[in-house]
This record gives sequence, structure tokens and C-alpha cells, in this order.
Amino acid sequence: MKSEQIINTVPLNSLFSKKITKHILYWIGILVFFGITWGTYDHDYKRSFLIQFFGLPGKIVLVYITLLFLIPKFFVTRKFTLFVIFYFFTLVVTTIIIQRPIMLYHVEPNYLPGWNSAGFFAVNEIMKTALDVNNAAILPMAYIFFKFYYNSQQKALSLEKEKLAAELNQLRNQVHPHFLFNTLNNLYSLIIQKSSNAEAAVLKLSGLMRYMLYEANVPKVPLSKEIEYLKNYVDLEKLRFDDQMDISFNTETDKEYMIPPFLLIPFVENAFKHGSHIQSNSWIVISILVKKKSLIMKVENSKLQNQKQDINLEGGIGFTNVKKRLELLYKNNYLLKTEDTGLSYESTLKLNLDTNER
Repeated sequence: MKSEQIINTVPLNSLFSKKITKHILYWIGILVFFGITWGTYDHDYKRSFLIQFFGLPGKIVLVYITLLFLIPKFFVTRKFTLFVIFYFFTLVVTTIIIQRPIMLYHVEPNYLPGWNSAGFFAVNEIMKTALDVNNAAILPMAYIFFKFYYNSQQKALSLEKEKLAAELNQLRNQVHPHFLFNTLNNLYSLIIQKSSNAEAAVLKLSGLMRYMLYEANVPKVPLSKEIEYLKNYVDLEKLRFDDQMDISFNTETDKEYMIPPFLLIPFVENAFKHGSHIQSNSWIVISILVKKKSLIMKVENSKLQNQKQDINLEGGIGFTNVKKRLELLYKNNYLLKTEDTGLSYESTLKLNLDTNER
């Protein structure tokens, strides 16, 4: 236990020593800077250093009252008006009670014999002394203010990231039950029809669920994994329609990229939702082209001959969520367009991707 206590106290002692050293160096720096600055007037540096030395008590009191009390009590708690009021009150009191007596009764008679002071409570003398005392507090306060501002900005950014992550997670989680509900409906229809494709559909669904539960619980996944997920979904739909629908899925990528999971599936789901009508010559075409960090996804599906023109192409939970996710993740760095061409519905997504640097 004794050795453990020694190990634990060494860093604290070391940290305390470093702080003491920094403070000592600061006051030496103040003394040297102002001693040399004022000494250049008559080149009497000894007198200048002595004057600055005897002027340290008031400066030290002001600085440490500010650092140890005023900043934690008022500034850190964002009571800025009270901080300013109490700081100036402390400056005036320190000047009158500590600095003025030292200057008037010791420094001026011994080191400034020709100095004609206007009196102890002369306003102009108090202001000059207060400005001199205040000089020592400018640098520490500037450092504290900058540090406070920087930490506030970092905290705000951290909170914004946490909020964004929570919102994205909520939107992504909404995709899972929505997608699972649709897929189970598809599987149910195959079982009802006693289709021989039901067994293959279960295997495809197993692959989809494995990706959803174990591989996609990260902010970004390899694009190849997302495309494989889409292919499994399309294959599952092909089994359901059993060659009653012409489905084409083409992909071309120049390298591996990273993409948020489940970002592309709503466009495919939407196509099957509007394109899976029971009529001859119904079709869906899905193409994904990725080149030089740019992804272009086009999903087009046939429409009924007499279908009304006011259909909502962007309906559904999945499509609504993906639009929100795109706005959060890519902001002004994406293009999403939906169009009714008269013969078909077409959705086009363009966005920039990150390369896989893992």
C-alpha cells in the first residue's frame, strides 16, 4: 500500500511543481519585460527593475483573485456582466489599498524623487496605477478566455456530433423493421403459393439479416457489402415474382469505397413498390456506376398505362428517411431527383464517396 501511494502522489507533485514553475517564470517575465521597457527611457535599468519589483504585490493580488475566484465564479458560469463588474471593483480596490500606498510612500520618495504626485486619491493617479496593475492580468485572462472559448466550441461540436449520430441512428433503425416487414410479406406469399423458391428465399433472407445485425452496425461500410446486400434483396424479389417481371441489376465500380449502410435500399424498395404491378411487360432497371469517388445510382421502373400522374414517387418510410439521412450526412454534396417520364418512374442519386483507407 505504501509503494502504491508513492506512485500515485508522484504525478500530482510533479504537476504541482510544473504549475509553480510556470507561475514563477511568468512573473519573472513580467518583471524583465517592463523593467527593460521602462529602463530604456534613461538607461537606469537597476532603478527600473526595482520599481517593477515593488509594483508586483498589487499585480499578484489582482491576477490570483481573478484566476482563483472571479473566473471560476462568474466567467466559467457565463455570468459575464458580473465578472466585468467584480473585476473592475477588484482592480480599483487593489489599486487603492495595495498599489497606491507602495507607489506613493515607498517608490516615489526613494526611486522617483522628482515625481510630483497629485495626491493619494487623485483620479488621474489612481487611473495610471490601475492601468499599470491591469497590464499584468491581460495575458493570463487572454489565455483563459481563449481556452474557455476553444473548450466551448469543442463541447458544442461534440454535442452536435452526438445529436447527429443519435438522429442518424434513429433513422437507420427505422429502416430495419420497415424492410423486415416487407421481406416477411414476400416470404409469406411464397409459402402460401407453396413455391419451390421458398427455401431459397429463406437463405437469401438469412444473408440479409446477417448483414443487418452483424455487419452494418457501423457509421460506414464497404460499398461492395452494400451492393451485395442490394443484390440479395433483388434476388429475393426475383424469387417472389418468379420470372413474371423483367428485373435488371448492373453495377460498375473502379475501387472500394465507404458508404453509410442502408442508404441505397430505399430506392430499390420504392421501385418494387411502384413497379410490381400485375401486367405484362412490367420491369425494373437498377444501375450503379462508381468512378473517381462519384456514385451515380439510377433506378427506373415501369408504370401502369392508365396510372394517375399524381402518384407520390417519394412515398414510404424508407424513402423519407433516406432523404433525411442524405441531408445530414452529405448536406449540399449530393443530388437526388425523381421523375415521371410518362412511361416509367425514375430516381437518380449522385453523391461523393470516401475511399476505403482501412
